[in-house]
Order: sequence, then structure tokens, then C-alpha cells
Amino acid sequence: MPGPNRSDILNTPMNQTARRWTALILISGIPRILGVFFLPNTFGDAYVYIRDIGAMSTKLKAGTFAVTDFYGFWLPLYQFLAAVLNVFVGNGFYSGKIVSAMFGVGTCLFVYAITEQLTQHRTASLLAFGLIALNPLHILTSSSALTDVPHAFFVLAGLYFSLKGKWIVAAIFLALAGMTRVESWMFVAVIPLIQFLWERRVSILAILILLIPPVLWFYVSWKAAGDWLACFKVRQEYHDWLLVQNPALAHFSFSGVLKDGAIFINSIDIAVLVAAFVAGWIVLKRLLADSHSAVNPLPASKGQRVLAPVVFFFGFFALLSVAYLTHQQPIMFPRYGLILFSLGIPILAWTYFAITRQRSEWSRRLFVSIVVLCGLSFVAQFAGTVGELNRYSAQRAVADYLRDNFDPKFNSRIFCDEGTVRVLSGIPEEKFLTSAEAPKDREAFLKYLKEKQVEYLVYFKGPNLLLSNLFPDAESIEPQGFNMVTHSYSEFLPTDLWVFRAEAPDEQTGAR
Repeated sequence: MPGPNRSDILNTPMNQTARRWTALILISGIPRILGVFFLPNTFGDAYVYIRDIGAMSTKLKAGTFAVTDFYGFWLPLYQFLAAVLNVFVGNGFYSGKIVSAMFGVGTCLFVYAITEQLTQHRTASLLAFGLIALNPLHILTSSSALTDVPHAFFVLAGLYFSLKGKWIVAAIFLALAGMTRVESWMFVAVIPLIQFLWERRVSILAILILLIPPVLWFYVSWKAAGDWLACFKVRQEYHDWLLVQNPALAHFSFSGVLKDGAIFINSIDIAVLVAAFVAGWIVLKRLLADSHSAVNPLPASKGQRVLAPVVFFFGFFALLSVAYLTHQQPIMFPRYGLILFSLGIPILAWTYFAITRQRSEWSRRLFVSIVVLCGLSFVAQFAGTVGELNRYSAQRAVADYLRDNFDPKFNSRIFCDEGTVRVLSGIPEEKFLTSAEAPKDREAFLKYLKEKQVEYLVYFKGPNLLLSNLFPDAESIEPQGFNMVTHSYSEFLPTDLWVFRAEAPDEQTGAR
């Protein structure tokens, strides 16, 4: 009897599955790995993370790393993982970006797996995967040394195992999320709630695992700074300073709220946001109906599977919204919506099938509407990504000029409120002065610059910025005692940066 031919072997379910997952990894991985080497970091914070990665890896190599080295402005898991990689790579810049890109690939894979769990529909799962794998904002952020994408990976992993009822594994991943960003501490309450609604019981071990991140962080803070709330006090001090330096951020304006709202909604994707609210309404109605039913508990297999992603989604939505409305997070950056985008894509697929099961005649129109809305968000995000690259080029040009022309060995300083320029320049932070400690009067400010031996002045316009208020026409009328030496500009998104250099003493006295 003849044995199986080669085509039969290649088409076995196991081989088909392997080929599918390989394709998914390549589709999501190639643009992100290329982004590591060809795209810049999207935010100045990335360079602070890179600095921390370098400091951690140095101590790991030397064998002097201690628990107090975890302490810092941010929770430490992402930096530590990148530092471990950097022990072997020896380049903190690329180590941070590579770790973020790998988590970006994992996030895309979990979006596919969660969508398949919710819909049992292969095509819908592939479309959901494509929506995040080819998303320009997600690719750009995955290529940056930031915590947003690694955090989303751990959250989605926790959601995936929650859907499978593996509460201990879900708790482990969500605890890792809680060691990456503080928002995930909410899962101490969220996971027991979901488990209780589904099974009418709660896993004590899962709760204990979820408590590890806050307890560990309080201990690290106490050990490093003598105060278990030290990190949060430092963050509050920074927040207060930010509002003092930018009074407009402490108050809502119509244009400001409109801009922040547009950024937030676009980063989530309009179709995803609408679908999440529709799914939330469906889940709420079912919960209210089941609360009057004699049948308990509420099994995840009977249409309630979407409960978990909906609770995850609105948990983060509420945290971000309250932080913004209370001015605890006064600036809305596009990357903040990515966690909701990642959680919301499977909800979008589920909602489509939930509606079309009731209204089959809406199927085509609803699908076309989703495609159009997602397409509009893609175009807007692509344009925003191009704008960010332009902004970065302008900042990079100024940072390179300062690096090439300023000698940190001397006692001179640089006055610069542009944080990204400061970190890109590679010049030690103590060589910079900012508006925080500067006088607010023009004459006193010029005297202050002279006393502090400020050699370079980095000027850019913005509402309620000190330099803009003191020298509103600096681009045409140079500040007294300074000459313009370089100008960097990007048209989209508009970024205008001028660099002025202090005149030599003979120039100040008029001896030319």
C-alpha cells in the first residue's frame, strides 16, 4: 500500500498551523524589526529609559546589582529585561528598541488569538491581526524604547488566559504588567470580579500573585529612599512643576480638549471605540437579565466571553479619562490609546458578529462602515507618524549642533526647555538649565543667564512658555547678548527651534 505523498504531509493540520503562525510572526515582525534600525524613538522619555537600561546592565555585568537599583521614576520590569539583553548586546539604545519590538510582535499574535477565542472565525481573526500588525502608530511605538507596547503584551496575555479560565497563569502575566506600569494594579480587583461573575468563586492564589507588584514596589521604594511612597511623591512633584511651568495645562480650553480628544479617539480607532461601547451595552443588558435568572453561575461559553475584554477595555478607559479630567495626566499623547486599540480590536470583531446575527441584512453595510472608519484612522495615524518623524528630525538637528559645538568640560551651560533635545544631545543633564529655576522678569532673566554662564539658548514658541513670553520676537530680534547660530524647522507637524549663542565679551562691549 503506497505511503502518503509529500503534499499530504505538508497539508496536515499541524503543518498548516505552523505555517500560519510563521506567517503571522513574519508579517508583524519585519516592519517592527526594520523600525528598530530605521525609525527614531517617538518620545524623549525613551532616552531616559535607555539611560536606565545602560546603568542597570553595567551593574549586572559588574555583579553589583542590588534590589535598590530597581528604584526609579518608573516601574522597572521593561528596563530590567532590556538591561539583561544589553549585557550580551552592549548597546542600550538598540537593546531597548529590540525588546519593545519583540513585545510588539507578541501583542499582534495575542490580538489574533483572542479574536479567534471570541469569534471562532479564522478570517475575522486574520483581519483583526492585520489591523494591528500594519498599524503605523503601533509599528512606530513598537520600535521605540518605551513601556507602552511591552505593557500591552502582558495585559493581552492575561486576557487570553482569563478567557481560557487559567486564572493563575493570567494573574502571573498581569502581575508582570503591574511591574511595568502602575495602571495594571487595578487587576487586583478586576480579575476576582470576572472570575466571580463567571464561576461564583475567587482564586485566592491569583489575588496573592496580583498583589506582588504593589507590595514589591513599596518595599523597593522604602529600601531605596526610606519612604514606601517615595516614587509617587517624586512623580507628584514633577506633575506640580509641569503645571507651574505650563499654566494652560491646568485649565481646560475648548481647543485643547478638542485636540486631546481627537488624538485619543484616533489612537484608539473610531470603529474600535464605537464597537466597545456597543459591546459594553450588550454585556450590561445580559448581566442585568442574568441577575434575575435562577441559573447560576454565568458561564463564559454562553455569550459572556466578551465580558473579560470589555471589563479590561473600560478599566483602562476609565483610568485614562479620570487622569486627564483631574489633570493628573494633562497631556494626551497618541501612544496612550494603543492599549485600548489592542484590547478593542477583538471586541470590534465580536460586536460585528453579535449585530449581524440579529440583523443579517446589515452585514455588508456594517462591514463597509468598519473598513471606511478604520481606513480613515489609518490615514490620520500615518500622517501623524510622518509628522512625528519630521518633528524628530528638527529636534535631532538642534541636538547634534549642541553636541558638536558645546564642550561640557567648561563651566558654561545651556538653557533649554525642550526635553527631547536635551536627551538627544547626549550632554550631561547638569549642564542644562530650564525655566523651573529661572526668573520670570526679562532683565532679571538676562542677568541670570550671564551669572550661570549660559553659552547657548534654545528657543521655541509655545503658549505660556517663559522664553516665548520674555522674547516674543526672538526669531527676528535676537535676545540681548545673544546671536542666532542655527535654526531647525519642520513644516508638518510644525516645529520651530532656534539656537542662540552668547556673544563674546568684546562683542558685548562693542569692540568688533
